[in-house]
This record gives sequence, structure tokens and C-alpha cells, in this order.
Amino acid sequence: MYRASIGITTSMNTSATKWIGQNADSLGVEGIWIGEDIGVGQEPSILSSLLLEGTTRARVGTGITPLAVHNVSTVARMAYTLQEVGNGRFVLGLGLGGIQALQRAGLKVDRPVSALRDVTLALRQLFNADSVTMKSELFNLTEFSLRISQPIDIPIFFGVRGPQMLRLAGEMADGVILSGPMEYLRYAMDTIDKVAHEREKTLREIERVVWLPTIPTFKGGSDRLAKQVVALVVADTPKQVLDLLDIDRNRADRIREVVAASGPKVGADLINQDFIDTFAVSGTKEHMIDRFEEIQKLGVTEVVLGPPFSGDWRGAMTEIFHEIHQRRGS
Repeated sequence: MYRASIGITTSMNTSATKWIGQNADSLGVEGIWIGEDIGVGQEPSILSSLLLEGTTRARVGTGITPLAVHNVSTVARMAYTLQEVGNGRFVLGLGLGGIQALQRAGLKVDRPVSALRDVTLALRQLFNADSVTMKSELFNLTEFSLRISQPIDIPIFFGVRGPQMLRLAGEMADGVILSGPMEYLRYAMDTIDKVAHEREKTLREIERVVWLPTIPTFKGGSDRLAKQVVALVVADTPKQVLDLLDIDRNRADRIREVVAASGPKVGADLINQDFIDTFAVSGTKEHMIDRFEEIQKLGVTEVVLGPPFSGDWRGAMTEIFHEIHQRRGS
């Protein structure tokens, strides 16, 4: 059975985050993932610390830490601290950052695959208690170390999408955080598995986390908010991924243009039910969990619920997790 987790973002209010931390153990939540909205809202490492201290069983991870805006030495120190705070329950999710967010910040990574590879190599050496001297597109370290005497085990997950990035995940990552329609998820799994096979890695060594917008319709969820989120997802989806999908490509291109020019609130006007069904999980709790079980059949090891959160999302989340555990017989 897949692990059932909750996803939050730094732009959510603190009361929502606090409720999740207070209720995660009783709901049987197995993981909490924190997505960083670049330059917006709460500080992700502080959220991670609070959630690790407030729970006893849930694994807490960054989903993702955008490397284009964070110094690698700071990321290493943050991960080391959180791993100690959580007694081994922290996962470091890495990526470059969303397309739209990086563009708004005026940031561009010229060689994204090499940049992520270099950061991962440097972090692995630092976690191995080594001193690192390395220069790359995103950092320049000279004899830097964490000054630890023993190696520390911090899983590194990649939040990536394109074919080269997926191959890199199959080669280097302990897990991968994926988002997208079924056709894309199937393609992503196959790409990762092929590389893992080439590297003679056991497929179980690479965890597969799927994080989709989840929109319950049985507790007053906002259709408008759902459309805004899906508009942003479409805008952030690389063109080579959209090419894999059986969708109205003209509409998708228009959504991308509108979101880039005016934001997801305006792009929401172009979102129809087909796009919601393709890029999100929405409906009754029974229908949503049926979708999760379909996704699991692709080889997924973990499914993340939320956001967006609207209406009585606390009640919806409670009922969804109760239904999941009922189906497990636990």
C-alpha cells in the first residue's frame, strides 16, 4: 500500500500548518511535504522544524528546496540540523524551482542538469563528513565542511520533470517527487526504471512520490481556487511534458501565455473540467482514493494530498485519511 501524506506550501497561513502538525499522528499521516513558494510566505526550514517536533511518526520533507535561490552550504547545514531535530525523519527534496517563479525572480539556470548533479555530489560529500572544494554554476566551495565526525544519512529526493532530469534522478536520487497526468507519470516511471536498471540499482531503492493538487468536492471546496491552481500547474509544465498528453494543446499554450502575463487568477478562466481531471485529483473521497489506487499501480510508493485547501478542508482531510485506513484494514 502507498504511504499517505499531506502537502503544504509556504504561502499557507500558520493556522493551517499548525492544525496539520497537531493532527498528523491521530490521522495516520505518514509524511508531510513542504513546497516552497519562492520569496513568498513562511520560512520552510522553520516549518519543517516545527512539524518534526510536533509529530512522532510522520516523515517531513522539503518538496522542494529550490536550489536557484539557496546557497548549497546553507542547505547542507539546514538538512543536518533538521535530521537531528527529527531523529532521522527528515527528507531533503531538491530541485531548481518552478518555471514561473524563477522567471518572476529574474533567475535562469543555464545548465540545469549539471547544476543539480553538482549540488547533489557536494551535499553527499558533506553528509559523508568530507571537506568539499568544488565550483559549479550555483556555488563555489573551498574546503567547506559540516565539521561532523561521522557520516549522516539524509535521503535526497529530486523534484524534477524533463527527460534528462528524470534520468539524473534514476542515477543519483533516493527518491523522486512527481506531479502530472497519468500518461506523464507512466513515462516518468519508465525513464527512471531504465536508468536504475542500467546502473544495476534495485528499483525499490528509488522511492516514487506523486504530489497532485487535490480538490475535494464534498466539503465546500472552491472551484475557482482549484482552477487557479491547475492554471499554474499547466503554466509550470515543460512543453516536452505537455507533448506527451492527450489534451487541447492550443488551450494549454494559451493558459501558459495568460498566466505568464497576468497570473493564475486570470488563467483560471481558461480551465475546463478536462484540464481539472487531467492535472488534479478531484471529487468525492471515494473517487479520489480510487484515483490514488490507480496511481499506485504505476509503481508509486507515496501519494501526497493537497493543496489547495478550501471550504471545510480539515473535515475533508479527516474523512479521506479515515477512508484510506479503512481500505487498508488498519
